[in-house]
Amino acid sequence: MWHGKHMIIHTLLGLVWAWFLREWFGQFNFIWVTTAVVGSVIPDIDHFIYFLTYGKHDSYTRMIWRFIKTHQWRVLVKYIESGHKYNTNLSFHNYYTVAGLVILEGLSFIYSWQIGVTLFGAMITHYLYDIAEDFVVLGYINSNWCRWGRDKGSR
Repeated sequence: MWHGKHMIIHTLLGLVWAWFLREWFGQFNFIWVTTAVVGSVIPDIDHFIYFLTYGKHDSYTRMIWRFIKTHQWRVLVKYIESGHKYNTNLSFHNYYTVAGLVILEGLSFIYSWQIGVTLFGAMITHYLYDIAEDFVVLGYINSNWCRWGRDKGSR
């Protein structure tokens, strides 16, 4: 299952971020490790928000719900594997969100708010990985990264 591997990679990136911070701060804290792992997967909540709210009328979402209702789990997994990179209507998967997180990361660092450094840095690693993955899988970076919010013109 591709998406399972995808989430494992995000989790591993969170752990790498926690390890980097352990070296940087000179101490180990289990709360930071947990926060880094949670922060590295939190951005994918954007997908669920999309499916349950503003994207529920999208053809991609309707097809996913059709597969769920008919219990076609393998077809669903394959459909998500092959189609999720073309879902460019996610509100928070954009450069502006990444820039905002970088600012929050910087402020957290300046004010020695280590949990903020941990959380926001892990979220940044998630988005940077997604951008790199777009380039590797698609050969280009998805148009959603250059847009603020969701694409209100598509349905």
